[in-house]
Amino acid sequence: MKIIIAGGSIAGLSSALTLGCVGHDVHVYERSETPLRGRGGGVVVLRHMLRFLEQHGHFTQEMISVPTQLRRRIGTDGQLISEEPEKLPFSSWDSVYRSLCSMLPADQISYGQEITGYTERDNGIEVHFGAGNSILADILVAGDGGGSRIRAKVFPEHVPTYAGYVAWRGIVDESTFTPSSIETLVNAFTMFRESGHMFMAFLIPGINGSLEPGRRRFNWLWYRNENDPSVMNKHLTDNLGQLHHSSIGPGRLSSESISELCQLAREFLPAVLQQLVRKTQQPFFQSIYDALSPSFSLGRIVLVGDAACTVRPHTGSGTSKAADDAISLAEALGHEYGNEVQPALQSWASRRREEVEKLLRKGPELAAFFGLGHNSTANF
Repeated sequence: MKIIIAGGSIAGLSSALTLGCVGHDVHVYERSETPLRGRGGGVVVLRHMLRFLEQHGHFTQEMISVPTQLRRRIGTDGQLISEEPEKLPFSSWDSVYRSLCSMLPADQISYGQEITGYTERDNGIEVHFGAGNSILADILVAGDGGGSRIRAKVFPEHVPTYAGYVAWRGIVDESTFTPSSIETLVNAFTMFRESGHMFMAFLIPGINGSLEPGRRRFNWLWYRNENDPSVMNKHLTDNLGQLHHSSIGPGRLSSESISELCQLAREFLPAVLQQLVRKTQQPFFQSIYDALSPSFSLGRIVLVGDAACTVRPHTGSGTSKAADDAISLAEALGHEYGNEVQPALQSWASRRREEVEKLLRKGPELAAFFGLGHNSTANF
């Protein structure tokens, strides 16, 4: 079948790989003019994504991730509260993205091509582009993220639900600091928690994928409860005065927001963590939302990745969920269905939605335990 994928991020690229492997004619259209390299923050590369990368290429855990040895919790003075052995493979969104890009032929991805709409036909789906052209395909896969424009067209009444807290995030080079100032943060997943906020830090590969000590980067996340819409809108207004729906990427935060972030760090964080925030040149910001599409397919349209379901960052399952979406979709479309395409998609969508609902429930449970968001239990 001829399959068009909207969105050249992790979900879209994963779907292109698996659907291509089972023999379909697949092409990815990304509205960004250039590849998405250098975006995103740190991620936990769970076994689902690691297995996916190893099956489709030559990228192993040791090649794209920095393993931690310890889980440490510190207090307001930086003193150690608890410590236990734990190995987690932390990578970066960019490392996973570059791995996926390298596995696809370059001519299978088109940049600067925005899909603006579609028309269902008896013999397929006509996909419309911003340049005015259209392409007839058998299936349109929406892998265009949490703010999916295709989902908004398919289910216009669906609105993501705000979770009651936000995340400040940042990445900073390990080489920025003296070895002694970061000694306690190296080889550890470090957490600081107080009522209404939680800070986490860990090492990820360097911008070019380097895993060499001194050339890696620190990734940090700071979750904070926030119920004031005016405060959120202030931080969601970028340095050009444009208001964003739920997130602002690196380099787009206003100077006022950056100043307030640094002030909050001085007031609430231990010194060892304050330095990470102060030295981050391009922090970014997001409001945390839950989104579960009413269905993962309608007619010849399929939703994958965050377009289908946005899970909380605490589950550490974003990239693995995208890989599982891609694998299960390829299995469901493992051969030419002819006139049975839509029933096959409906059956897949029903099964997959039931599976990811478990993840959607897990996120709020973890957030509540950490004292974050609506109905938090503030267990410490």
